[in-house]
Amino acid sequence: MSTYIVRRLIQALFILFGLSIVFFVIVHLTPGGPCAAEGAGVKGAAGIHACQTRLGLDKPLVVQYFNQMGVYLHGDLGTTIYGDSVVSVVKLKLPATLLLMGSSYILQQCIALPLGVMAALKQYSVFDQVFTFFTYVGLAMPTFWLGLILIFLFAVHFNWLPAGRVEDVSLPVFWSHDWFVLLRHNPGLVLGDLARHLVMPMFVLMITGIAGDSRFMRGSMLEVIRQDYIRTARAKGLSPRVVIFKHAFRNALLPIITNIGLYLPALIGGAVITETIFSWGGLGYVYFTSITEQDYPLIQAISMIGALAVLLANLLTDLAYAWVDPRIRYD
Repeated sequence: MSTYIVRRLIQALFILFGLSIVFFVIVHLTPGGPCAAEGAGVKGAAGIHACQTRLGLDKPLVVQYFNQMGVYLHGDLGTTIYGDSVVSVVKLKLPATLLLMGSSYILQQCIALPLGVMAALKQYSVFDQVFTFFTYVGLAMPTFWLGLILIFLFAVHFNWLPAGRVEDVSLPVFWSHDWFVLLRHNPGLVLGDLARHLVMPMFVLMITGIAGDSRFMRGSMLEVIRQDYIRTARAKGLSPRVVIFKHAFRNALLPIITNIGLYLPALIGGAVITETIFSWGGLGYVYFTSITEQDYPLIQAISMIGALAVLLANLLTDLAYAWVDPRIRYD
């Protein structure tokens, strides 16, 4: 197993190298640039040239790329067009994204998998018909539309929940030093405020995932419970609980693990949209604003972080196969 993990990590390095070139080229092919605004007014071409010199954009693209890779190899991610350290931006904003994605992802699986199993065991029942209807609705519902509807209903109309941000404007910025100080002195206030801000964006991220994963779980479970070994287990007099959860459920998880691993890129993309709608102060919202401002270093750094997360998720998915099915070996 260790040999397989090392081999996959080496492959990931080559993939990241190729993706870094792709991200770099795409970013620099976009029209305009971070210095376009400097050409307005009296500054003109001189303003653009001064900005490009300051950011190192006056050098050939090949030189810019290797300069950037040199910064990465030294454990740094460079600086934004405003002079802020990209590492400091990531450290401050990444926890909010991990909180949103992690909580929605865990709760999504806790709801989707039991729903899928129940729908498979009650095939063609009223529950299954209602379940099928709502999964189709969830799959067809655009996340940006759902987010705006929730904001209108629960933030504007009923005024039950905040419309956006991670924390109230009267509280310190999430994950900052002052936020932790307030958390130690008044945890109820801080955690309650965080939960209120988390509800709507978490629900938006969950709804499509629950619909897709539960539907996938239903199909996988239906295929497994029709196998001969399940009939044999029932014929031996094993209880339905043992047959379903010890024999059928574990074997039905194999295709589900693949689906869960493949869902991560969609979850990252959905986080960008959802964070933007709710002004959630995470990497997704920063990524959107960096694109609008064409902040090249920040765009490329967050893109590389997203690519690394997808590669690690695929590796963990492959390792989970061996945990679920002992017949799978990688050595």
